[in-house]
Amino acid sequence: MFLFRSRMVFAFCLLFVLKTPVHAAQDKPKKGGGEDKTLFLVARPELRDPLFKESVVMMFPSSVVALEGLVVGLVINRPARVALSEIFPNDDTLKNRTETVYLGGPVDPLAPGVVFRSSKAVKQAVLLFGDIYVSFDPNLIKELLKKPEETPDLRLFLGRSQWASVQLQYEMGMRAWYSVRAETNLIFSASPQSLWRKLLEREEPPNVAKVLDVPFDLSAILTVGVRQAKGLPGPAREIFP
Repeated sequence: MFLFRSRMVFAFCLLFVLKTPVHAAQDKPKKGGGEDKTLFLVARPELRDPLFKESVVMMFPSSVVALEGLVVGLVINRPARVALSEIFPNDDTLKNRTETVYLGGPVDPLAPGVVFRSSKAVKQAVLLFGDIYVSFDPNLIKELLKKPEETPDLRLFLGRSQWASVQLQYEMGMRAWYSVRAETNLIFSASPQSLWRKLLEREEPPNVAKVLDVPFDLSAILTVGVRQAKGLPGPAREIFP
């Protein structure tokens, strides 16, 4: 009975999450939290869900999320080579460019976003901490991509990660994740594929060799809402065609 109720809660949470957009572009810059309030969520080895296995998620401070009760972030350690013409098919100036794109998460998987550094305020972006900004404004993203020399520290993402806060609290209670303070140098790491193991070893150095082989699998619980969402309208169809 408990598992059945958990599945119903997760299905409801996912319906809410998938139908709620992120309003990152503002009429004026909106300040986020300090660096001490911006966190990385690091998947524990027990989390075998293919959507988030061995992932590192940069979480947005609650002050930059549009709706209360919604938790939003970007997976920062899954690079892929993608032609910009696939993301911006109507822009001829980008059609011959192939970039490293990061798969930010399963929600709105075709929607681009950027995380970048800027010494001055950017109108169409949200300040996360320090000089780190995030934006989902397609016009700003294209502008930044066309002038790479002006913004050398930039990550282009497709999709995002979202939870209802009650869902993420449950997953944290199940020890699916642990959190660490965000660091600028890790966001723009030259070796993103090794970031998960690096953070895991930093958190649990004596136990890494053992836990990497732990057979316990949380995916059946943590993804049940996603699996039940195949029939939902909108973004759910894009995640699971």
